[in-house]
Amino acid sequence: MPEIVFSIIIPCHNHGNFLPDALHSLIEQSFTNWEAIVINDGSTDNSREVAKSYGEIDKRIQLINQSNQGLSASRNIGISNSSGRYLIFLDADDWL
Repeated sequence: MPEIVFSIIIPCHNHGNFLPDALHSLIEQSFTNWEAIVINDGSTDNSREVAKSYGEIDKRIQLINQSNQGLSASRNIGISNSSGRYLIFLDADDWL
């Protein structure tokens, strides 16, 4: 198994309508040695379901659910669960 170079940390609170664009932009990358960690920060929309469905499509995408703790706590959870050499922070309503 190749080394994971980039861990992409994606905090998400009620951005289920934008999250597909963010995740799709990762899947389309030509560089493949990455993992994406979506931290569902207590969303009340479909963010959890969206992240879970993308994780079923691409095993490099994982989902962590937590009660609403805010952006900093979400990023810290993502960091503690990452295995890449480098970190990238991606907002759920943005894309690479």
